[in-house]
Formats: sequence, C-alpha cells, structure tokens
Amino acid sequence: MKYLIIILIALITVCCNTTTQTEKVPEKSKTDQRTSHPYGTGDVVYMGHLDRDGNMWFATSQEGIYKYDGHSFTNYNTDQGLCGHDVTSIVEDRDGSFWLGTENGLCRWGDTVSETIPLPHYPKKSDWLDRYYPMINPKAVSHILQDKSGDLWVGSDCAGLYRYDGHIFQSYLQEKGNLMPDSMYHNSISAIAEDNEGNIWIGSFSHGGISQYDGKKFIHHALPDGIGDGMISSIYIDRQERIWAGTRNGGIYLYNGESFLPYRNIAGDEKIAMAKFFEDSQGTLWISSYARKGIYQLVGGSVVPFEVSDSDRLIDVMSISEDGQGNIWFGGRYGLLWRWDGKALRDYTALKRVK
Repeated sequence: MKYLIIILIALITVCCNTTTQTEKVPEKSKTDQRTSHPYGTGDVVYMGHLDRDGNMWFATSQEGIYKYDGHSFTNYNTDQGLCGHDVTSIVEDRDGSFWLGTENGLCRWGDTVSETIPLPHYPKKSDWLDRYYPMINPKAVSHILQDKSGDLWVGSDCAGLYRYDGHIFQSYLQEKGNLMPDSMYHNSISAIAEDNEGNIWIGSFSHGGISQYDGKKFIHHALPDGIGDGMISSIYIDRQERIWAGTRNGGIYLYNGESFLPYRNIAGDEKIAMAKFFEDSQGTLWISSYARKGIYQLVGGSVVPFEVSDSDRLIDVMSISEDGQGNIWFGGRYGLLWRWDGKALRDYTALKRVK
C-alpha cells in the first residue's frame, strides 16, 4: 500500500480543483548503497523508536519493522508473524510488548504474542472508496498514542479517530474535514499528541485541521485565513510545552495558548512543507520536510538549514529519532535511513538489509 499522504495529496488536489559502538555491518560505497535494492517512492521509513533495552526499531511501509541492536539489523515481517508489512507506528507498552499500526489494524506484538485487533467495521461504502482501496483503507492505522492512563488513541487512514481501552473502541471525528468526491467524509488522522495537562491534540490530513480533546469535549482550532489548507502533517509538543504543527503547504505553526499562528522566523522566509518535528536529548529541535526540502534546526529562535557533508541527500524525510548514544536517525522515502553521530552522516539505507 502506498503511503496515504502521497495518495491524499493527489486526490484532494484533484477534488479541490474540480469542486557509538563498533558495527559489524560491512562498509559499502555510496553507489552500492543506492543500487543494491530497488527502493521506490512507496518505500518509506515512517518512524524510529528507542526501546527500554536500548534497541532501535524502525517502522516501514513495505518491509515491516527493523531492529537495530547497535551492531546489526534484524527484519521482522509477516513471515515472522507480524500482523502486516505496512507499519506506520510503534508504541511500547508497559510490559515491553509493542502496539503497532498496520494496514490490517492494531497489532499487539512481542516475544510471546502476535495478535491483530481490527478497527471497528466502517459502514460507509462508495464506488470511489472501492476504486482507491487499499490505497485509502478504513482498516489501516495511521498513528497511535498511548495516553497517561494507558488508553490508546488510534488514528485511521480514513475512518477518523478511535480510543481503545483494551476492550472497546470509541469512535470520534469521522465527520470532519472536507467531503470527498463521493460526497462523504473520510477523515484521515495524521498526528496525535498529549500535553502535560492530559489534552489530546489531533491533526487531520483531509482538511480537518487540528482538534483538541480536553477530557470532556473536542475543540476545533482553525488555522488563520485557511492558511495550510487544514491539512496537518504533524503535531509535536516539545519539553517547553510548545505545540508545533506542520501543514501540507502552509509552513509550520506554533500555538500561542489561544490559536495556531504561522512561525515566521525561518531562514529565507521559507515555508517548510510537510514538516515533522523531534527534540533530542540536548534540547535541539529538529525539523524535517517530507516534501524534498531537507533538514532544519531551531537555533536561537530561528529555523536554519542543517548543512553538513551529505546533508543534501536527506530529502523526503518522514521521521527523526534518537538512539541511546545520542545519535540522530533520519528515515524517509525510498527506504532512506541515515544516522548523524554529531560529526558525520552515515547511510544505512541499504545496510539495514545486510544479513
């Protein structure tokens, strides 16, 4: 299944126009790393996760998940009992098992368990939805957050938001965003975050903007003057409790306590499209663009490009994460996986497949 955001950009545009350890993996040349496996535009490294044992896990759109133990990579896919090959999210539960978001729903996975928990039946049917299934898939999970109480907030490809307490799903925000060509809502949830006060912040990629759940009700936050098209690529809350939002084409936004306003202090007045955010252990806020524009850092209040040797190859970056040694990992389209150790970038795109 191609990544939903790629498909929705095309579909919605048409719709709008018409209405530090020693590694054992061998070194390879840059040319070898680019050509050893034919990665395509639908091959995406969605996210990285550092587990409680110090292992890094990487979720991918075609290859299941990869585990990196600091020495070598191990791949887990449907052949090893994984619930699906398209894994968008990784959440580590309190018992050490994982909750994974897959094209088949929630997956509870670990050493002793591999269980698929389907999302509730989606009652809406149309020729349009049938035509684009499984590229638009109401059974697929797009994002997972485990809140402070232990409940899971589950974003779907096109069926809105669910809250799962381990037994029952509650449905929210299905009727949000723009009507699709079949004259129905198919709300795609692109981001979920929780602040220190327990508010849940939800981003929609189907023109639904940003919603806030305060424990009793949902509050909608419209972007000013329709900037950003109501298509949210990410929501991130840093350690200062600043709430950041990325949009498809309106740049990045910062919440001022009342509303989300465009963040203007960016080198070259650039609007960073499809932004993702990550704050590392040193307090540096990293920003990537999933629209071929590279990596940025927030330095003294200004967003500036991250420019080192080979940084021009960090394009279409979907995820930023950090391992236990403070190395920063970048994942993205064409199977991209790079590591920054504070001195140099290293390409693991092909190395992750080395046995």
